[in-house]
Amino acid sequence: MNLIQINELVKTYQTGHEKVNAVDGISLDIELGEFVAVTGSSGSGKSTLLTMLGGLSHPAEGTVVIDEIDIYGLSKEQRADFRKEYVGFVFQSFHLLPYLTVQENVMIPLAISNLSQSDKNEMATRMLEKVGLKGKANRLPNELSGGEQERVAIARALVNEPPLILADEPTGNLDTATSNVIMQLFKQLNEEGQTIVMVTHDEQNLEFTTRNIQLKDGRLLKN
Repeated sequence: MNLIQINELVKTYQTGHEKVNAVDGISLDIELGEFVAVTGSSGSGKSTLLTMLGGLSHPAEGTVVIDEIDIYGLSKEQRADFRKEYVGFVFQSFHLLPYLTVQENVMIPLAISNLSQSDKNEMATRMLEKVGLKGKANRLPNELSGGEQERVAIARALVNEPPLILADEPTGNLDTATSNVIMQLFKQLNEEGQTIVMVTHDEQNLEFTTRNIQLKDGRLLKN
Protein backbone atom coordinates (compact mmCIF):
# COMPACT_ATOMS: atom_id res chain seq x y z
CA MET A 1 0.00 0.00 0.00
CA ASN A 2 1.42 3.37 -1.04
CA LEU A 3 1.56 5.99 1.70
CA ILE A 4 3.20 8.61 -0.56
CA GLN A 5 2.69 9.23 -4.28
CA ILE A 6 4.87 11.89 -5.90
CA ASN A 7 4.07 12.85 -9.49
CA GLU A 8 6.24 15.03 -11.77
CA LEU A 9 7.36 17.22 -8.88
CA VAL A 10 9.21 20.44 -9.75
CA LYS A 11 10.62 23.13 -7.44
CA THR A 12 12.15 26.21 -9.06
CA TYR A 13 14.35 28.91 -7.54
CA GLN A 14 15.35 32.19 -9.13
CA THR A 15 19.12 32.83 -9.09
CA GLY A 16 19.77 36.25 -10.58
CA HIS A 17 18.31 36.09 -14.08
CA GLU A 18 18.38 32.30 -14.15
CA LYS A 19 15.78 29.77 -12.99
CA VAL A 20 17.15 26.64 -11.36
CA ASN A 21 15.10 23.48 -10.83
CA ALA A 22 16.14 22.22 -7.40
CA VAL A 23 13.70 19.35 -7.92
CA ASP A 24 13.20 18.50 -11.58
CA GLY A 25 10.29 16.24 -12.49
CA ILE A 26 10.55 13.58 -9.76
CA SER A 27 7.93 10.82 -9.66
CA LEU A 28 8.01 7.98 -7.13
CA ASP A 29 5.91 5.99 -4.68
CA ILE A 30 6.78 5.15 -1.07
CA GLU A 31 4.94 2.29 0.59
CA LEU A 32 3.58 2.24 4.12
CA GLY A 33 6.26 0.83 6.42
CA GLU A 34 9.28 1.60 4.25
CA PHE A 35 12.51 3.12 5.58
CA VAL A 36 13.77 5.17 2.64
CA ALA A 37 17.13 6.92 2.42
CA VAL A 38 17.46 9.93 0.11
CA THR A 39 21.07 10.40 -0.98
CA GLY A 40 23.05 12.53 -3.40
CA SER A 41 25.72 15.19 -3.47
CA SER A 42 25.26 18.68 -2.03
CA GLY A 43 22.77 20.60 -4.16
CA SER A 44 21.12 17.47 -5.56
CA GLY A 45 17.71 18.42 -4.14
CA LYS A 46 17.53 16.06 -1.15
CA SER A 47 16.42 18.53 1.52
CA THR A 48 14.18 20.40 -0.93
CA LEU A 49 12.35 17.15 -1.69
CA LEU A 50 11.99 16.42 2.03
CA THR A 51 10.48 19.84 2.79
CA MET A 52 8.03 19.35 -0.06
CA LEU A 53 7.01 15.95 1.37
CA GLY A 54 6.39 17.69 4.68
CA GLY A 55 4.07 20.28 3.16
CA LEU A 56 6.54 23.10 3.83
CA SER A 57 7.45 24.17 0.28
CA HIS A 58 4.89 24.55 -2.49
CA PRO A 59 5.93 22.93 -5.81
CA ALA A 60 6.04 24.83 -9.07
CA GLU A 61 4.53 21.76 -10.73
CA GLY A 62 3.38 18.29 -9.76
CA THR A 63 1.62 16.72 -6.81
CA VAL A 64 2.40 15.14 -3.46
CA VAL A 65 -0.30 12.74 -2.27
CA ILE A 66 -0.01 11.29 1.24
CA ASP A 67 -2.61 8.79 2.44
CA GLU A 68 -4.73 9.79 -0.59
CA ILE A 69 -4.60 13.49 0.39
CA ASP A 70 -3.24 15.94 -2.20
CA ILE A 71 -1.40 18.09 0.33
CA TYR A 72 -0.82 21.08 -1.96
CA GLY A 73 -4.49 21.06 -2.87
CA LEU A 74 -5.15 22.05 0.75
CA SER A 75 -5.31 25.60 2.08
CA LYS A 76 -2.37 26.86 4.17
CA GLU A 77 -4.37 26.28 7.37
CA GLN A 78 -5.47 22.81 6.29
CA ARG A 79 -1.89 21.93 5.40
CA ALA A 80 -0.73 23.00 8.88
CA ASP A 81 -3.39 20.71 10.38
CA PHE A 82 -2.25 17.93 8.06
CA ARG A 83 1.36 18.26 9.25
CA LYS A 84 0.31 18.08 12.89
CA GLU A 85 -1.56 14.83 12.28
CA TYR A 86 0.57 13.07 9.68
CA VAL A 87 4.21 14.17 9.89
CA GLY A 88 6.95 14.12 12.51
CA PHE A 89 10.13 16.06 11.69
CA VAL A 90 13.65 15.23 12.90
CA PHE A 91 16.47 17.61 11.97
CA GLN A 92 20.28 17.65 12.13
CA SER A 93 20.02 20.60 14.52
CA PHE A 94 17.88 19.27 17.31
CA HIS A 95 15.74 22.44 17.69
CA LEU A 96 15.12 21.77 21.38
CA LEU A 97 14.04 24.72 23.52
CA PRO A 98 16.84 25.19 26.08
CA TYR A 99 14.59 26.54 28.86
CA LEU A 100 12.16 23.59 28.74
CA THR A 101 12.78 20.19 30.27
CA VAL A 102 13.10 17.09 28.13
CA GLN A 103 9.50 16.16 28.99
CA GLU A 104 8.24 19.62 28.07
CA ASN A 105 10.14 19.61 24.77
CA VAL A 106 8.54 16.31 23.79
CA MET A 107 5.09 17.68 24.65
CA ILE A 108 5.39 20.70 22.30
CA PRO A 109 3.44 19.09 19.42
CA LEU A 110 0.60 18.37 21.88
CA ALA A 111 0.31 22.00 23.02
CA ILE A 112 -2.81 22.88 21.02
CA SER A 113 -4.51 19.49 21.29
CA ASN A 114 -7.65 19.00 23.38
CA LEU A 115 -6.01 16.34 25.52
CA SER A 116 -5.82 16.75 29.28
CA GLN A 117 -2.46 17.66 30.81
CA SER A 118 -2.20 14.21 32.35
CA ASP A 119 -2.79 12.56 28.97
CA LYS A 120 -0.10 14.78 27.38
CA ASN A 121 2.34 13.86 30.14
CA GLU A 122 1.55 10.18 29.73
CA MET A 123 2.12 10.30 25.96
CA ALA A 124 5.45 12.13 26.38
CA THR A 125 6.57 9.69 29.08
CA ARG A 126 5.71 6.74 26.84
CA MET A 127 7.75 8.16 23.95
CA LEU A 128 10.73 8.97 26.18
CA GLU A 129 10.64 5.39 27.44
CA LYS A 130 10.56 4.19 23.82
CA VAL A 131 13.77 6.09 23.02
CA GLY A 132 15.46 5.08 26.28
CA LEU A 133 15.27 8.42 28.11
CA LYS A 134 12.49 7.97 30.65
CA GLY A 135 14.88 8.65 33.53
CA LYS A 136 15.97 12.00 32.09
CA ALA A 137 12.55 13.60 31.61
CA ASN A 138 13.23 16.46 34.03
CA ARG A 139 16.64 17.45 32.70
CA LEU A 140 17.31 20.43 30.47
CA PRO A 141 18.70 19.83 26.95
CA ASN A 142 22.16 21.17 27.86
CA GLU A 143 22.45 18.43 30.47
CA LEU A 144 22.26 15.76 27.75
CA SER A 145 24.77 14.43 25.23
CA GLY A 146 24.28 15.06 21.52
CA GLY A 147 22.92 11.56 21.00
CA GLU A 148 20.47 11.99 23.87
CA GLN A 149 19.29 15.32 22.45
CA GLU A 150 18.67 13.64 19.10
CA ARG A 151 16.62 10.96 20.88
CA VAL A 152 14.54 13.72 22.50
CA ALA A 153 13.96 15.16 19.03
CA ILE A 154 12.85 11.72 17.80
CA ALA A 155 10.49 11.32 20.78
CA ARG A 156 9.01 14.74 20.02
CA ALA A 157 8.48 13.73 16.38
CA LEU A 158 6.74 10.53 17.48
CA VAL A 159 4.55 11.86 20.28
CA ASN A 160 1.55 12.53 18.00
CA GLU A 161 1.97 9.01 16.57
CA PRO A 162 2.17 10.33 12.99
CA PRO A 163 2.28 7.78 10.15
CA LEU A 164 5.32 9.48 8.58
CA ILE A 165 8.70 10.55 9.99
CA LEU A 166 10.85 12.89 7.88
CA ALA A 167 14.47 13.06 9.04
CA ASP A 168 17.01 15.50 7.55
CA GLU A 169 20.61 14.37 8.27
CA PRO A 170 19.64 13.09 11.75
CA THR A 171 23.17 11.83 12.47
CA GLY A 172 25.01 14.73 10.84
CA ASN A 173 26.24 16.23 14.14
CA LEU A 174 27.01 12.93 15.87
CA ASP A 175 30.09 10.75 16.16
CA THR A 176 30.13 7.30 14.57
CA ALA A 177 29.20 5.32 17.71
CA THR A 178 26.32 7.66 18.60
CA SER A 179 25.13 7.70 14.99
CA ASN A 180 24.92 3.93 15.11
CA VAL A 181 22.74 4.08 18.24
CA ILE A 182 20.36 6.56 16.56
CA MET A 183 20.17 4.44 13.40
CA GLN A 184 19.44 1.33 15.46
CA LEU A 185 16.56 3.27 17.04
CA PHE A 186 15.22 4.29 13.62
CA LYS A 187 15.49 0.67 12.46
CA GLN A 188 13.56 -0.52 15.53
CA LEU A 189 10.83 2.06 14.92
CA ASN A 190 10.63 0.98 11.28
CA GLU A 191 10.36 -2.68 12.25
CA GLU A 192 7.44 -1.68 14.48
CA GLY A 193 5.70 -0.24 11.41
CA GLN A 194 6.86 3.39 11.26
CA THR A 195 7.36 4.85 7.76
CA ILE A 196 10.57 6.90 7.62
CA VAL A 197 12.09 9.04 4.86
CA MET A 198 15.62 10.13 5.75
CA VAL A 199 18.05 12.43 3.95
CA THR A 200 21.61 11.31 4.65
CA HIS A 201 25.12 11.76 3.29
CA ASP A 202 26.51 8.89 5.38
CA GLU A 203 26.68 5.67 3.35
CA GLN A 204 26.98 3.61 6.55
CA ASN A 205 23.39 4.59 7.37
CA LEU A 206 22.14 2.80 4.25
CA GLU A 207 22.55 -0.63 5.89
CA PHE A 208 19.64 0.26 8.18
CA THR A 209 17.21 1.34 5.43
CA THR A 210 14.97 -0.68 3.13
CA ARG A 211 15.52 1.45 0.00
CA ASN A 212 17.89 4.12 -1.29
CA ILE A 213 16.59 6.93 -3.51
CA GLN A 214 19.51 8.70 -5.16
CA LEU A 215 19.22 12.22 -6.61
CA LYS A 216 21.46 14.15 -8.95
CA ASP A 217 20.79 17.73 -10.12
CA GLY A 218 17.22 17.50 -8.84
CA ARG A 219 16.46 14.34 -10.76
CA LEU A 220 15.94 10.74 -9.76
CA LEU A 221 19.11 8.75 -10.46
CA LYS A 222 18.25 5.58 -8.54
CA ASN A 223 14.93 4.46 -7.09
